[in-house]
Amino acid sequence: MMTVRTAQTLTRILAFCGAILATTVGIAHAATAAADHDLDYWQALSHTHYIERGSKGPIVYDFLDPNCPYCHQIYTWLQNPINGGLLRVRFVVVGFLTQSSKGKAAAILAATDPLAALKQTENGFTMTKAGPEGGINPASAGVTAKMQDRLQFNKSRLQGKEFQMAGAPVVSVPFLVYRNGKTIHYIFGLPDNAQWRDLLNAS
Repeated sequence: MMTVRTAQTLTRILAFCGAILATTVGIAHAATAAADHDLDYWQALSHTHYIERGSKGPIVYDFLDPNCPYCHQIYTWLQNPINGGLLRVRFVVVGFLTQSSKGKAAAILAATDPLAALKQTENGFTMTKAGPEGGINPASAGVTAKMQDRLQFNKSRLQGKEFQMAGAPVVSVPFLVYRNGKTIHYIFGLPDNAQWRDLLNAS
């Protein structure tokens, strides 16, 4: 039975979630317009520990967590443009969403062939009772510790930009960054149709 206190608590939670949703939508909507000429950040991304796929087309940076279902969806969407020579994607792996995220991210970055490890993660992606899970096994504690600096550096490039744009210490994935001429564009979450068209037509 729901008590008055429980109902009040639930109301506060729903109000808080609604505020977060409204803020997130506002950020995503304004991100492209606020990103003009942010070339310093674009140059900084070239120093991340990324995994590149594709050899033709404009560069897109894609921040992803191995256990993120929306990241997996974007990864799947990107395959045709990559295979068709329309995009060159640099996947920037982070690991913070779930308990196994960091170990899986470390396993990808520490692999002899990180691209193959990323493909294994995404091709084996499943929705389990415990939640979404990438298809790679987490690295050992020792390997994860060795990859900590790389993972933290990747996350800092994500967190720093989102903090600048949101005005709050948020960090979320997926996060796409691409350049069209001299303008840098950002997409928080899943791109809408207009954003997707703009990304594919980038130069």
